[in-house]
Amino acid sequence: MKNILIYSILLFALCSCDNFLEEDPRGRLTPSSFFSSPEDLDMAITGMYNKYYQTNARVFRAIYVWCADDVTAHSGGNKSRFSEYDRFNFNSGNTDILEMYQLYYQTIKACNYVINNAERTPVEKSFLEPRLGQAYFLRALNYFMLVRIWGRIPLITENEINYNTPKADVQKIYELIESDALTAERMLPDNHKIAPYFQNGINVAPNKGAAKALLASVYMTEAGWPLKKGAEYYDKAAAKYKEIIENEATYGYILEPDIRTLTKEPEANYSKEIVFGEFHNKTKNYFSGPKSELPEESGGWCDYMVELEFFRSMPEGIRKDAWFLTKVTMTGQERNPETGRYPLLDWDDPATNQKHPYWKKNIESSDWVFNYDDGYYETKGISSASGKTRMIFRYADILLLYAEAVAYGSKNIDDLAFDCMWRVQKRAGVSLISKDVTKEYFQKAVLDERRWETAGMEHSCMGRFFTMQRHEILHLQKNYRDAAELSLNPNLTLSEEFYYFPIPDNELLIVPGLKD
Repeated sequence: MKNILIYSILLFALCSCDNFLEEDPRGRLTPSSFFSSPEDLDMAITGMYNKYYQTNARVFRAIYVWCADDVTAHSGGNKSRFSEYDRFNFNSGNTDILEMYQLYYQTIKACNYVINNAERTPVEKSFLEPRLGQAYFLRALNYFMLVRIWGRIPLITENEINYNTPKADVQKIYELIESDALTAERMLPDNHKIAPYFQNGINVAPNKGAAKALLASVYMTEAGWPLKKGAEYYDKAAAKYKEIIENEATYGYILEPDIRTLTKEPEANYSKEIVFGEFHNKTKNYFSGPKSELPEESGGWCDYMVELEFFRSMPEGIRKDAWFLTKVTMTGQERNPETGRYPLLDWDDPATNQKHPYWKKNIESSDWVFNYDDGYYETKGISSASGKTRMIFRYADILLLYAEAVAYGSKNIDDLAFDCMWRVQKRAGVSLISKDVTKEYFQKAVLDERRWETAGMEHSCMGRFFTMQRHEILHLQKNYRDAAELSLNPNLTLSEEFYYFPIPDNELLIVPGLKD
């Protein structure tokens, strides 16, 4: 038994936004005196977010994304650990798996600390609940991630951890997630009123709309694999997503008129399309992304490429142009004396190293020279640090998730489901689905539309990996994967062995309850 006290993380300010809770602890952090003032409560919230943002601070902490059919890796050099995920050759000794697992639980510990102590703070209910609701939201979100990545895991809700705690059943874990999400929905306001929780015209902290998005997504997941609760839970998800859509003006959500805005910095950082995001700061609490998604020839690390089949099958349009980097700037070669530019090659040119498209999601205005007209780009001393906001829930996907929930629920496809599809398709510059289609056709169409819209959104709570997992189609990609890609594990099947990640070896050594 060890007392898990969160005091150390409270010493750090969450610096994702300027001056976000930059409190001075002044040596006050003791078990008996903390939560004795409003400032203490805000400081505890700061520590909670500090841990949460570390969880997703790097692309390779979202290891599951390589298992979906939109992202791939190459096997050279230090990329072998990414290709393990890409090929479903899981290794319980992989340090990325251990790091991600531990960081989720560290965030949960920080949430537990707030949940179990916040009510001691001498404040009014109107001050307490918008903050306590954030702790319930983050605990639900982190358990939601854990249970989908690892399945049965220990369920920890106290500050004190028993290292003999056995793994809980998946159903029990979802019961806690639902309860926490419902509590967050009740406590959180429509919109926060003050900084740091409301900044630059949007909610930086989760609001009631974000809690509804989380709860609806939990219902949606319970409808599919592994619990398979079916149409009843698709209907529950649809009803909850509908509450968001019918109140989009109240919560301040929009679809950005130009989809390219979502790939740019600083324009995307405070987009009103964000339902819930991680607001990073390039100099303080940065996200490590730009180099991971760039070609080697252009100064990148080439960790994270677009799968060939995915790229070729995606419909042409402004969305495809916005999502993908299809040119490779040959930095280091001689510049053209007339234009001053480096040579620019197509992604599949024989002279390129990997012959894959890349992602256009982490463009930093201070680091890039980019011309949208002809695709030319180059970097100006680009670093691994990014200030781009990670969009955990995005309004475009809320619209499509509603359409999906209706498509798989017990009711007929309604006008709102079609309207949600059309809104996303119009912006994407693709053909609109006809209303004269069967329910089965609509089901496939909405899954395809979500496939394209959420492409490469590696930290999206309902991204491609989780969609393929709950629809039991992860293993089917072996039937259409391009022959030029790394070969998949020949034993890949619909089973927990491949649909979940292994518990890290280091955790098995110190937590006996994980071995059952």
